[in-house]
Amino acid sequence: MDPRRRVLLALGTVVAATALGASVLGGGPVERPAPPGGELAGQLDALRGANDLVRATRAEVGHDPALYPTAYGRLEAGLAVRHRGAKGHGQVQGQGGVPELRPASLVELARTDALDTPAWRAHYVCLSLSGAEPGESRSAATVLERAGLRKRAVQEALGYLRAPDGKDDALTSLATRAAFLQTLTCLGQDDDVSRATTNALAADTARAERAVPALYAVEALRGVGVRARAARALRGADTRLAAGCAGLDPIQRAGLTLLRHRLTRQTYDCLLPYLADTDTQTRWLVRRALALGGDGAGGPAGSLPEPVGRVRADGLVAKSPAQLGTLTATYNAARALTAAGQLEHTPYWLERRLTRMGSGAGAGLDPSDRLLLAMTCHRLALSCGPQAEKGAAEAARLKVPARLTTENERRWYGVMSARAEFGLACGRTAVELPDGEAEGQGEGGGARLSARSLRIVAVLAHAGCTASAARLTEGTDLVAQARESLREGDLVTASDAVQAALASDQSIPQDLWDDLPGLLRNHRDQEFPDLYAASPGGSASAEATRAAYYLLA
Repeated sequence: MDPRRRVLLALGTVVAATALGASVLGGGPVERPAPPGGELAGQLDALRGANDLVRATRAEVGHDPALYPTAYGRLEAGLAVRHRGAKGHGQVQGQGGVPELRPASLVELARTDALDTPAWRAHYVCLSLSGAEPGESRSAATVLERAGLRKRAVQEALGYLRAPDGKDDALTSLATRAAFLQTLTCLGQDDDVSRATTNALAADTARAERAVPALYAVEALRGVGVRARAARALRGADTRLAAGCAGLDPIQRAGLTLLRHRLTRQTYDCLLPYLADTDTQTRWLVRRALALGGDGAGGPAGSLPEPVGRVRADGLVAKSPAQLGTLTATYNAARALTAAGQLEHTPYWLERRLTRMGSGAGAGLDPSDRLLLAMTCHRLALSCGPQAEKGAAEAARLKVPARLTTENERRWYGVMSARAEFGLACGRTAVELPDGEAEGQGEGGGARLSARSLRIVAVLAHAGCTASAARLTEGTDLVAQARESLREGDLVTASDAVQAALASDQSIPQDLWDDLPGLLRNHRDQEFPDLYAASPGGSASAEATRAAYYLLA
């Protein structure tokens, strides 16, 4: 997960951060056995997430410690301790305190939690230690030095503050700069940040329309003696807070409440259930907001429920055990349903969740989630409301990069996938295979394409760029590559190879279609046989299930 996305909780880049599979439906009529899939809609319950979106995989994830939940989980636990009047941080949590962080454990976690960049890891280390007892061994700078991250973290943070990434939208940029300024302050290097940089951050804070990034920026700037006001975020706050619980995302409601320094009874009632949210940052901000009191809202902060999260004896916090679905996996499931001819059997819980996200309740969706929501609803022929409509309109405005490069590949792929879903024109874009790739030989004697190139060819064809797809596959034997991939246990690559073959008008023999159900048998989930795993014996996944039905359709 993009760490900036976690800071904003769904404020991200304009295109989906996760690669979306894309395939071509078509080809002449062939005689094939009726494919499986009659129970697919019902068996999707096995991939149902706690948030009523489809999970990426049946495998349970999220039980190991990580920096993000440790940072916000400790902040939440410390807040609860202070509000109930407990003293000290070295006690066992069950006796009223928060377990101390063992420096060696935090050093190892900072070193190994490599999904985050050095500056983001430094940010979470600083938050994790913000309530710790003073001591050189417990300082964030010492922890990062021992983890080999301090120099790189400082360079990254300073570099972004001085020259923010131009590809980031305004809110992502604001939240990232706020986090990095706070981190540099924690490490004692805020003197390296110029006054012009902090003034620019303060000006952007006043223009920000979302409460949480504005709140973080106000607090980070306060730490270096700069006063900022979230003017735009506060505009019309009373009206938005009074519009009902569904009208405002809970974390934004909490952020707006903290910016106003006033808690209403309605907001108290709206936020109280989110003390049990699966996300530690949400719980921490909600608890902060509920602790404000005022306007007859609720009882004293000390009477709030105990945190649902648990700080381990070594001071770390595990990722949430709740198994959450994602819009990327949900889109893959939607494509599987349509390929299997099960559109009319879309699970009720999924339709309900999507339509709710597309209504006013989804007003807090970031552009990338709006886009994925619109694509999913379009695929399922659902009318999901204004947020989905806005996502579809945004898709039409997306511009395809003029040339595919390794630097812009994720954006290029997201834009092409969106254009393919909505049937937009191909768009002018230049695509070349990596040097030397087409020289490798597959088992059929033709050039063998990498999994990456096959995915690119498939999305080109799906988006109507058939000439480019055919050019890139010239001299290949994609049918042989599909068979080879299946023998190697790579279902997704095999599916992309067949879709690429269809796109380039390569002849697909009848015996391949006849053999596919048998070739895919070992990929079927033993308990839920209409779901498929990417490799034999693996956990069923949304992407592999989509790939299977694109082969079997």
